[in-house]
Amino acid sequence: MIDLSYDFIITLQQEVLRRFGVDVMLPGDCKHLSQSILDATTKLVSETTLKRVFGFAVAQHSFSRYTLNTLSQYCNYKDWEDFQAHHYKQMGGEVAADNSKWADLKNKADAVSHYTMVTLKNRSGIPFAQTVPRQYCTAHIERFLESDYAATALIAPSGWGKSVTLVHLAEHCWFGREARYKQDICWFIHAHAAGSLLLKGFSLTSWLDNQLNLGTGENFREYFAHHFDKKGGRLVLIIDGFDEIAVAGDKLRLMYTKLEDFVYSNDLFPWVKVILSIRSSTWAEIFQHSVQYPAFRRYWYLGAEMDEETNINLPLLTEQEVKSILYNHRFDPATVRAFSEDFLQKLRYPYYLQLFCQLNAESEQAFTDEHLSLFEIASKFIQQRVFSSQSNTFKIRIIEQLLSLLDYGRRGQYTDKLLLLNQNPDLFPAYKELLADNILVEENLSQEIMFHVKVRFAHNFLLEYFTAMHYIRESGQVIEEDMLQQVLHCLPPSSYRAGIFKWLLRYAITHGQSEGIHKMYCLPLSNLEKSFLLEYLVLHYQHEGDRQPGLKTLFPPGYFKKHPLSEFISEDFMHFSKRKVLQALLGLADTADDRLKIRSILFQLSLMQLDAEQCELELNNIKKICSKEPVDEGLWITPYEIYLFIYEYLKFGIMNEGIKEKIYHYTRYWSGAGRQQQFSVQQEIVYRCMGQAFLLMEDHAHLFNFSKRLFENYPSLQYRKSESFRQTLLCWQAYAQLRLGNHSTAEKIGRHVDEVLRKNAGDQYGVRHLETLQKIVMANVHYETQEYNKAIRAAETAMEMAQKQDLKLLGLMNFSLLRKIYRQLDMDKQLFQARQQVELIQRSTSFKQVAKMW
Repeated sequence: MIDLSYDFIITLQQEVLRRFGVDVMLPGDCKHLSQSILDATTKLVSETTLKRVFGFAVAQHSFSRYTLNTLSQYCNYKDWEDFQAHHYKQMGGEVAADNSKWADLKNKADAVSHYTMVTLKNRSGIPFAQTVPRQYCTAHIERFLESDYAATALIAPSGWGKSVTLVHLAEHCWFGREARYKQDICWFIHAHAAGSLLLKGFSLTSWLDNQLNLGTGENFREYFAHHFDKKGGRLVLIIDGFDEIAVAGDKLRLMYTKLEDFVYSNDLFPWVKVILSIRSSTWAEIFQHSVQYPAFRRYWYLGAEMDEETNINLPLLTEQEVKSILYNHRFDPATVRAFSEDFLQKLRYPYYLQLFCQLNAESEQAFTDEHLSLFEIASKFIQQRVFSSQSNTFKIRIIEQLLSLLDYGRRGQYTDKLLLLNQNPDLFPAYKELLADNILVEENLSQEIMFHVKVRFAHNFLLEYFTAMHYIRESGQVIEEDMLQQVLHCLPPSSYRAGIFKWLLRYAITHGQSEGIHKMYCLPLSNLEKSFLLEYLVLHYQHEGDRQPGLKTLFPPGYFKKHPLSEFISEDFMHFSKRKVLQALLGLADTADDRLKIRSILFQLSLMQLDAEQCELELNNIKKICSKEPVDEGLWITPYEIYLFIYEYLKFGIMNEGIKEKIYHYTRYWSGAGRQQQFSVQQEIVYRCMGQAFLLMEDHAHLFNFSKRLFENYPSLQYRKSESFRQTLLCWQAYAQLRLGNHSTAEKIGRHVDEVLRKNAGDQYGVRHLETLQKIVMANVHYETQEYNKAIRAAETAMEMAQKQDLKLLGLMNFSLLRKIYRQLDMDKQLFQARQQVELIQRSTSFKQVAKMW
């Protein structure tokens, strides 16, 4: 690593660049520069050494005198001493103007800090210009600097963005154009620099004394304590990368001891501050034993976000910070707005965001679809951190042992650390790397009388990935019937099982195992699992485009006659971002029912978005399908007729009397003879539209009676709690009961739906229109019971969800309540803003009836 006394390294870099004839150095230029130096001096400075000089790689040791002399000779100086002497003369006037010891020390610190910051910027996984400052960290450091604490640390796993965050902080506080603390001395170094000194016997105090050129026996802290008028501000020492992956464990403990001595000796000098960045695993190993000591807590500021169980005090990126980075990366704002909350939550982890940006950096076909991207991110992350690691054999052994202890997900997510490592010292280094890279996470539940540390995968999709790879390895790398049946019977229906099947599907696609794909879609999976798999398949082939055979050629003729698509398409497809997937599925649909269900979802999407023109197009397509097919025996009205009724009512404000008669006299046509277990595609469409029709006409009595009769005719429906249609019916009942004055019944039903949705949130995160409807119901319940604070929270949450999912119809429905609440509470500003939003919606649609309804 660069010797910390080298004040002219940056100046040397600039002269080398001028001689080489470039303004900015790129990693690829180092090879050509090496040849240029050889030609000019007949001496070789390797490409790798030059990358360290210009900050493209971490320097593990000081630059040799040979390297510095050769670079100086390349710039037409005799040697490194001649180069320094020349620039000391040039700086003579400046030194004479301000030759104070504080200014001298600040000049040295600025040179070293600038070099460190350039190095870290060049190593940033996302181009530094596209990164953003993290507001929590800025506030954390400002509070620390203004306090009496002597030290603080940013503690998080590898890849969490600690180094980049420190650069932003250094620019904000000390080196930026508008820096807050320009009079402070900030000495920003990498742990290798501190380590190389401390391990040679230096202490941080003696090193700083040497930098100040004080005489023997004089201490820099005491000097400025006695000459307070000569001190310009604080002296802040930042040490980045204080981790045991870079330094062996015993040496790291020695470094910690010397660091601790330095921190504790600053008791009388509160203007001396230390800031570290350190990995969670190192903190747990080296620092954790000191945390409980009163002295440690007196000197160390860890912040309000410190999690004692996971040893993390640097929170995830905020959603706004993620979006800012994506915008800086030139992502289309419309694409970013379309990302689900679940996907944005994953991108809040900096290393996943980094991989996502890298996937979309130079690719001809961008991985902007969140479902494809997540699998590519996870695959690349695991490849880098596990399989490409030097200790990959040991890491795989640990992961296999963890999978076995978890029984591949059937025993939960946690196991005991003692059981996992089984006192095997060979596994400890690899285990520490898995913790540092955030593949595994420890949660320390130890007490005074008991050592208890739990271990889990950092994220559930890592468990899904490794479990899927286990099954693939066990089946000889082939997706075959026995293996699929084993997964099916070993794991209950859940989002976890669906995730494993997705990884199996991805493996079958990428390895050309079409038979495995066919067998997977023949399995008796839940509708939700089938829809997940079908969507992933379509997205993959859409992304591949012309580089692979068409999606239709993947399946033999008549395949979807035996296995109808309508069994795969759940209400999870009711999302504006899935329109392209639904259009692609039309090309696979072999039956009228399949085409009808797809067109029905497309119509419902357009209806929710109040897109009258698209509704009309879908209505014409539905008419063509219905005119060619016989009406289902259990129906008294066709899907086309009831869609036409809804469309004409919203578009023109008229009611088709013939269809209205069928809607209101459904009991005359609806035989109800014999209780049934399942309804057909046409029946499900009509039943959904019946509820919508009564809701739009505000006939709450008929809405409640119809939903009640439907439960009676299909008694099994009330027990299928994960069925989205069941939740829809219950929301209708609650809303109807509310309007009929039965507030307690409405609240009971609304809370039940909320409980079901929360329980199945992992499985049904796509069914957001149901959550929005439920929030509207509960907001109305709270309003009627005069709990206005709860009402406004629920209503505003519903409005936010409706806007994010482009559910304009529900947004207007919710506004009628918000208007009453805002008036009740004299919230004129909020009422004005809500009215503006409503006016924008009304101007964007040709459904004129909506303006009269709410």
